[in-house]
Amino acid sequence: MSKPTLHYFDVSGRGELSKLICAVGGVEIDVVEYPFKANGATVADKLKAGKMESEHTKAATAMGMDGCSLPIAVHDSLRINQSAAVQEYFCSIGPNYPKVTPQQQAIDNMFEGALEDMMGLAAGVILSGGDGANVPIYMAKTLSHLSKHIKPEGFVNGHDAPTKADLVILILTQALIPFGATLGEGADECYGQFPEAVALGERAAAFPAVAAWLTN
Repeated sequence: MSKPTLHYFDVSGRGELSKLICAVGGVEIDVVEYPFKANGATVADKLKAGKMESEHTKAATAMGMDGCSLPIAVHDSLRINQSAAVQEYFCSIGPNYPKVTPQQQAIDNMFEGALEDMMGLAAGVILSGGDGANVPIYMAKTLSHLSKHIKPEGFVNGHDAPTKADLVILILTQALIPFGATLGEGADECYGQFPEAVALGERAAAFPAVAAWLTN
């Protein structure tokens, strides 16, 4: 089989978790980046703004994915979009990705869903003029819940390598776009309430395959 190709924007955003999963799992991917362009953060915003033509929409159409948003993954005859679908596929084909139980996968997916919720909120601030004051409030709510599953040492599911849950925490606590950008000067105060989450993010970032990817 050929290498999978991940199509995403030239920012981190919703494509970053897929890239980190591939790093941990040992999946070699080609990444095709497009200049970031959006006509809103929600489906309602996009429908109101009307159809947008850009490099990424033209590429999606050429791939037979007309109207589909990024990320898009292409692997031989497979063409899929939607963040969760792309992430789960990369988990499934990674030879080095930890073999999780159904219960561990459920925990991973819960963390993944929390990340999507936070992405939507923060993107709404950047793209649709949402109230930035809501970001630290919901970040605190999110990390309060997820921290119940964080151990003082090691990774959430107890494997020697990080799984989606740990990588989600890395993104939530370290990503500039969209979280650092929307938390702004309040980032330290917000994250200071969750030292366990910050420490887990640092452990995930220090994992050799992740550290190598982050220098990319």
